[in-house]
Amino acid sequence: MSENKGVPEKRARIVTEPGSLAATGGTVSEDVDADRFDRQKRVTQWDQAAIGKQDVLVIGAGALGNEVCKLLFQLGVGRVRVVDFDAVIEANLNRCVFFTPQDAKEKALKADVIARKARQEYPHTHVTADCRKVEDLEEHVFQKSTAVFGCLDNLGARLHVNAQSYGHAPVFDGGTTGFYGKLQVVSAPSSCIECAMSERDYDLLWKRYSCVGEAIDLIDPKAPALATTTSVVAALQVNEFIKHALGQPGIAGKYVHYDGLTHETQAFDVPKRKTCPVHG
Repeated sequence: MSENKGVPEKRARIVTEPGSLAATGGTVSEDVDADRFDRQKRVTQWDQAAIGKQDVLVIGAGALGNEVCKLLFQLGVGRVRVVDFDAVIEANLNRCVFFTPQDAKEKALKADVIARKARQEYPHTHVTADCRKVEDLEEHVFQKSTAVFGCLDNLGARLHVNAQSYGHAPVFDGGTTGFYGKLQVVSAPSSCIECAMSERDYDLLWKRYSCVGEAIDLIDPKAPALATTTSVVAALQVNEFIKHALGQPGIAGKYVHYDGLTHETQAFDVPKRKTCPVHG
């Protein structure tokens, strides 16, 4: 038996099946291990160029936003704008892959930290940090995006993203609480997030604000959060995005509920509301 001295192995990939790079005259890397995206390129009907052309907007750079950004960077998405006005705190560190204790100590802005780390580790993606509230974004920011990710814990902000994006870019909206998570995909002319709003939802939305429009945080305590649930929901969000980018059928107009205790995932149709203020 020969001893492995740690010398890198050159492995030529010979691909001849119909539709493969070799069969269509494309270029195949001589060393498959030198191509960061080689393994995902092996997926049937994969189009790395289509992924690279995506201009994605990620709203919220907390736990869910961290996971979504990580997956988008690993895929090789061309451009990502990360929007969040908040700073890193110690309580973020158990479920946010980009943040460090030093970031919390310095109260670094979440979007800035993700953009800085991405420039160091994911050179294929151009990342922009936007440290504003989502309500302060110009309309053209939504209109030029090819996809929008909602990674928010605020219903009012979620509805704003829904309204601004509808008819311009699909929205992949996620949310978690403890062992439970949800995903909703909105792509016109499908139903939207507001279509699923009940009277109770509107009541809770208005109770969040005082009579002068100031947010009342005391009645909206921090939700329980697990890194495991966050990872699952972010994966569901990005998986739907991949299908969209590759031109494959998705689940627009549906609401997916994930139960981490039973490992059951259920998808429900969201009827399009005729009186919806977004598109009714």
